[in-house]
Amino acid sequence: MSLVNLFAVACGAVTGAGILFAGLRLLDRRGQPPATAPHGSVAGPVFLFQDQHLLDATPDAAAMITPRFDHMGDLDAAIHALSPHFPTLRDTLAGGTSGKTRIEGNKPDGLWIEVDKIADRLRLAVLGDKTATNPGASAVIERDVRLSELAMLRDMTQHSPQLIWQEGPTGKLLWANHAYLSLCDNLHGTDANSQSSWPSASLFPDLHETLVSKGTSVRRMSITLPHQKAEQWFDVTSVKRDDGFMHFAADANAIVRADQERRHFVQSLSKTFADLSIGLAIFDKRRQLSMFNPALLDMTRLPVDFLSMRPTLDAVLDKLRESRMLPEPKNYTSWRDGFTALEAAAKKGRYTEIWNLPEGQTYRVTGRPHPDGAFAFLFEDISAEISLTRRFRSDIETGQAVLDTLPEAIAVFSSAGTMVMSNAAYARIWGAVSDERVKQHELQAAMRIWQSRCTPTQMWADLRQFIHLLGARKPWSDDAILDDGRHLRCHANPISGGMTMVKFSFAPPMKPIIRKLTMPDSALLAAKR
Repeated sequence: MSLVNLFAVACGAVTGAGILFAGLRLLDRRGQPPATAPHGSVAGPVFLFQDQHLLDATPDAAAMITPRFDHMGDLDAAIHALSPHFPTLRDTLAGGTSGKTRIEGNKPDGLWIEVDKIADRLRLAVLGDKTATNPGASAVIERDVRLSELAMLRDMTQHSPQLIWQEGPTGKLLWANHAYLSLCDNLHGTDANSQSSWPSASLFPDLHETLVSKGTSVRRMSITLPHQKAEQWFDVTSVKRDDGFMHFAADANAIVRADQERRHFVQSLSKTFADLSIGLAIFDKRRQLSMFNPALLDMTRLPVDFLSMRPTLDAVLDKLRESRMLPEPKNYTSWRDGFTALEAAAKKGRYTEIWNLPEGQTYRVTGRPHPDGAFAFLFEDISAEISLTRRFRSDIETGQAVLDTLPEAIAVFSSAGTMVMSNAAYARIWGAVSDERVKQHELQAAMRIWQSRCTPTQMWADLRQFIHLLGARKPWSDDAILDDGRHLRCHANPISGGMTMVKFSFAPPMKPIIRKLTMPDSALLAAKR
């Protein structure tokens, strides 16, 4: 091998070794945290992240974020732990820095952070000056984190709107926050100009006597402040500790006031329901009776002790059947089972049924939906209404029967021209009123029928005017001749309500000569057709 070749091989070997050495350094930089700190400094916690997920950390760095910040992401936990000492860390990282960046601490302990970001990897190294008095970066940061958390917790408890205080095993007040002490001043009448003193008595003197020895208890208690009539209510939570109890009192005035308003509203409704003549039964979503009024007792004759036991809907139906307050179906079991569908219809507000009871009463039962799946049944006694309707119907039928026995054809019209009634004789002369057009335009249609069956005459126009005439009227009458030659006499008499009774009757038989003169002319009839 020539000297030139040897020289080329040696140069290649040196170049390869250099590339390998540089690659190893790059891998060390992008992978594991270095074990040594720069000259003149001490190494502290070191974190290595990729896409905000922790890849590696020194033991003291891992101890800083676990398990205290398990509810946070890895990077957020590290920033939160380092923020008390390096408050600009989050803003610096949010600025999208790349390469190496140094962040100084805000305290004179010689600590700083070296931020090294390459692509999607982030390395945070806490470093400090190498002094004999430095206890170590991890210890300093841990101390600052604890002090910061302690200050935050102390500020939260002191300025919390909740009353927070601690009592010893004997009930002596050991510690209290500002809200508790301010309420004590108000209770004892301490004004703003006087000097406050440590409370000698508890706000809730009965609290310690009813506390349990273990666990957590919650109770609602009240106090009355001077110059205030209304009580102040609190929900007090007590937690047992080795050195006594911790108490937390939350303002419950809104809840208590709302509950009082609800009770007053229910009482007002109860008084209103008590005066109703309609029976009311409200069932909850479990189909149990939750409310009823006295009218229901009177209408159903159910015992009050039975209804007070909050029976189910099926039990109420069974009891109603026993007292014969239900319509007796052919198959009661299937009827009661089918009542579930009626119940569903009641919840949608569509259930209405008429109950004809065996003893003659008639009830209208209506279902109405209520919030939270409840529903109500209204029992209304319509026996008098049904009896009156039946009596009216009977009177109308009787009057119609009387009219049908009369030989004269009678039709009654309202002032607007609507036919109210007619009798059988009217149907025999003019035909039955069955055409839909007659029902819609009674007088006009009737006039057309009358005119088509009679010879032309001015009488029909006069009759129309008489029927529509308002005010006082005198009886009116006139004559017409039918197509078959019969002489028809028409009488119109005003009756109550502005109505008019029209009566048609045939005239007595005429003499032959008069009948011949009044016979219809065939030529006129042919012209009309």
